[in-house]
Formats: sequence, C-alpha cells, structure tokens
Amino acid sequence: MGTKQGAILAIHGGPKAVGSDGTDRWPLIEKEDVSRRIGALLDAGIITIADGTGIVAEFEAAYRQLVGTKYALTMNSGTATLHSAYFAAGVGPGTEVIVPSYTWHASVTPILHCAATPVFADIDPATLVIDPADIERKITDRTRAICVVHTWGNVADMDRIMSIARARGIAVIEDASHAHGASYKGRPVGSIGDIGCFSMQGVKAVSGGEAGVATTNSPELFDRMVLLAHFGRGPKGEGKHTFDSIGDMSLGAKYRPHVFAIALASSQLERLPELNRRRTHNYAILNDLLRNVEGIEVVDPARGCVRAGYLEFKFKVARDVLKRVPLERIEAALVAEGAPFQKDRYSSMNFTYGLLHQAPLFTTFDRRTLGGCFYDPISYRGPQSAVALPVTEDVCSRLLSTYAFVDVEESYLRELADSFTKVMGNIDSL
Repeated sequence: MGTKQGAILAIHGGPKAVGSDGTDRWPLIEKEDVSRRIGALLDAGIITIADGTGIVAEFEAAYRQLVGTKYALTMNSGTATLHSAYFAAGVGPGTEVIVPSYTWHASVTPILHCAATPVFADIDPATLVIDPADIERKITDRTRAICVVHTWGNVADMDRIMSIARARGIAVIEDASHAHGASYKGRPVGSIGDIGCFSMQGVKAVSGGEAGVATTNSPELFDRMVLLAHFGRGPKGEGKHTFDSIGDMSLGAKYRPHVFAIALASSQLERLPELNRRRTHNYAILNDLLRNVEGIEVVDPARGCVRAGYLEFKFKVARDVLKRVPLERIEAALVAEGAPFQKDRYSSMNFTYGLLHQAPLFTTFDRRTLGGCFYDPISYRGPQSAVALPVTEDVCSRLLSTYAFVDVEESYLRELADSFTKVMGNIDSL
C-alpha cells in the first residue's frame, strides 16, 4: 500500500489518497445496437406485443438458456415477478412468507398484495444473505413460501434451504434481481428454487429500463403466473389446473413489459458475460487489497458459489473500530480522500425507514386503515413492535458500499484501497 500510519488525512487538510479518474468507462447501453433493435420494431409497426411472440419470445428463450429452466416469463418489473410468484405459490390469507429484512422492499411488499404475512429472518454475517438456521426457526404451520434474496450477487446456501423447504412442502422463491448470471454449485440462480425472479430495472446487470423476468421448471407455476400477469396471453394449458375456461382474459391484470424495454434488455443480456467477468475481477482485486487492512472485513462468496450481477461492492468495518469512531465519520473521511464509499443504502442511505423489519409499514402503521388486501384478515392484529434480528442489525450498521466497477484502471482500485489503509491507520484522529 502506498500510504502509511501518521499521514495527514484529507479531511484534516492532507493530500487525497485517490488522484486517478475513477469514471467507469463501461457504456451503460450500446446505443447503436439498441437503436437498431428498436428501429426494427418501429419499421415493422410493432409497439406492443400481447401474446408473447416476436422479440418477447426471443428474449424469453435466451433467458431460459441462461438460467436453464423450461420457462421464462417477461414482466414490467421485478416487483411484478415477485407478486406473480407469490400468487403462483399459493400465498394468500392465513399464510406466511419468510423473507430477509436486508433487501429492497419489493421483495416483501407483494406479500401484502396477497393479503399474507411477511416473517422476517436474519442473515448470514459472512455472505449478507438469508440464514437457513433462522429460516428453520421461523417456520410455522402457516408458512407457505420462503423468499431467498441473492443480495448484491451473493448466493444463499441453497442446499440447506431447499432441504428445509422440501421436507415441509414449502415453496422457495429466489429473488435474484442482483444476481443475473450467478450460480450455486454449478447451477444458475433462478433454477434451484420453485420460481426465480429477476429485476431488469435501470441499474441491474441486465436492464430494460423497467422490466422483469420470472423463471421456473413447473408448468403449473408458469401457468399461474401467466394467469395473474398477462391479460391477452392466457395460460397455455401446460399445467393441470382448473382455470382453462378463463381463457386469454386471465385475471385481467397487465404486467407485460413494453417491447422497447425487451429490446434494451436483449442487448444487455448479450453483454452480461463480459460485464460479470469484469466486475468479478475488480471486486477480487479490491478484496485482496483490503483483506489484511486492520479494521476492514471483506465479503467473500460462499464456497461453491459464483457471484454475478453485483450492483454494488460491500465491505464491513470491524466492531472495535466503531466503538471508537462512528461509521458516518469514517464515510466522510473516505469521501474526503476521493474514494466513493457510502453507508449501506438498505440500512440508511436515502431512506427514512431503514431495515424493513423496523419500517413503519411492518410495525407501527395499522394496515387495516388501507382497506383492501394489504393485511391478512385472518391473523393481522394491527401495529406491533419490530422483531429482533441481531445479526442483520449488527452487520448492516457496519457496511460500506462502493460502485460495482466494470471498466476502471487497476491503479484506481489500488488508490481506493490506499484510502482505506490511510483512514484506518489514522482512525483515532477522527
């Protein structure tokens, strides 16, 4: 490392540790390719596809190949895929879904749209994803599904989770919105549980601007997702069910994506292998540089797991450091050094509600005042205290994030590591 203990921190007027340009040179989109794809649609007079043919069918086939499932179903958001997945799995009044608190709220709020109850589980402190042991502790006779979120591209312990679920007849929904292209022991995420859900929102590794895709090997679950999500497409009769007579009206909802979003996502999907290769390489460099820096803990993939997608790179500050200096002060010192690190967004940044198990929607707010389906009429009793999730609360209070860099110089990554070395080496001056 190029900086040493005793150097004057930039926050105190010293020179910055980061002098290089950290602008990521990876283009957000390939404009010519996307323009060509959208232009072809316009030339053909196609601005919507209701029946899942054309470019929609082509993308779904490509995504089936990526994930290795029999079925893929495009929608207009990752949230829509989760709502459809919960519905397909039979989530409804009187049922519960076990889900991590450490996730984006859209992993959880569709459970309310099914008039069911979310049950929050703790995370594994090493990998930041849901802890199978706490899943097992939270199971009741009302548990209908488990939502496994592969947060920041980190893959959960799917063998243990599937064993727990299969022994009890519980569905497993993989929220792989951060993990396009990730795998567990050679199996792509989204193919291990009963249904995989992928967001293709603007910052995801495969982006359609606003879109999503669900994957499954079950014809029954596929047809039930079509039934909810795709007016005009209709279940294909793949599964054994009782709603054939409904026909293409389905349930009247319209979660289908815009064809231009699928054009963009098709272009992004072709770039995914190279994006993942570069991000994995850069994260490994940062982790190796920071692994032996006192006061910093890196987040490594679990054994047998291949991370992908990412969205952000995560690092933990040691507890003993935070007994001396608050995380906000460390963040400010790193930013002063020119390093773009910030507190974890799901824990605090730009959100008033913090971790989901502490959010008003799931604690102090009385959802009965909303009417409709946003509470379980069988079991909901109104406002309640937040459950205790000690590991989630501890780990998330110590997390720092930076961008999931794709195309930057290695020298820049070394300067980012130098900023940590410099700040941690002079922590008592803060």
